[in-house]
Amino acid sequence: FPVPYEQAAVLEKDEHLKLVAAPSIVTRYLNMNMLQKPFDDLRVRQAINYGVDRERMIDNVMNGFGTVAYSVGDGMPWSSPDMKCTTDVEKAKKLLDDGGWTAGADGIREKDGTRAAFNLYYSAGDTVRQGIAEEFTNQMKELGIEVSIKGASWDDLYPHQFTDPVVWGWGTNAPTEIYNLFYSKGTGNYACYENAATDAYLDEALACPKVEDSFDLWKKAQWDGKSGIAPQGDAPWVWFANIDHLYFAKDNLKIAKQKPHPHGHGWSLVNNV
Repeated sequence: FPVPYEQAAVLEKDEHLKLVAAPSIVTRYLNMNMLQKPFDDLRVRQAINYGVDRERMIDNVMNGFGTVAYSVGDGMPWSSPDMKCTTDVEKAKKLLDDGGWTAGADGIREKDGTRAAFNLYYSAGDTVRQGIAEEFTNQMKELGIEVSIKGASWDDLYPHQFTDPVVWGWGTNAPTEIYNLFYSKGTGNYACYENAATDAYLDEALACPKVEDSFDLWKKAQWDGKSGIAPQGDAPWVWFANIDHLYFAKDNLKIAKQKPHPHGHGWSLVNNV
């Protein structure tokens, strides 16, 4: 298993060890159920996407060992450049202002009796997801959004997968994860996202005889210039970071150049051969 980020500085002091930071496509992100308040308001979802400072999160939570994430599978041939979302706190605040979300006496915004507030669940045994949840909470408070974080076991967490945002983790070297997350009947569509155009692109992508022929269709499912799950579109997800996998090795051990590591569930049986 990779070394926890908080232990890296301590282990680096051992003169007989060297740090190996392997890049990954393992992404941390959260879902926003579009059928539930306050996420049924597009401006709230877009504001959260633009209001997150991902670089700050990586520095504060992962000691800099990670890269900014904008989607599942960043850097892969099927990733879309239209998913990139530059931090713009003022734009996020304006979206909320224009949407009629005004700050109350405690600084938390509300609209028509609904507070801009929600619970955020994370796996209690994962210190990185906990740190992400805490950092996200602090950043959202700057926008006037209240986030209450709750650590739980996976047995207790899964009943909330459609009712509350969860700090998820995934990443695979295959484009099918886009289908799982964004298709209306996808197994991981915890945002309850439905878009006929997106479904059509995804169906067509899966039907391609060659995976290379499907790349543009996966991209269009994310943003086709008019609609999609991109931040300027329906924005049902918030992407945080692609985490580095840290290892320590004897200083005389030669480590081969690493391919981007997938999530644990996505490893090939012959990956280390």
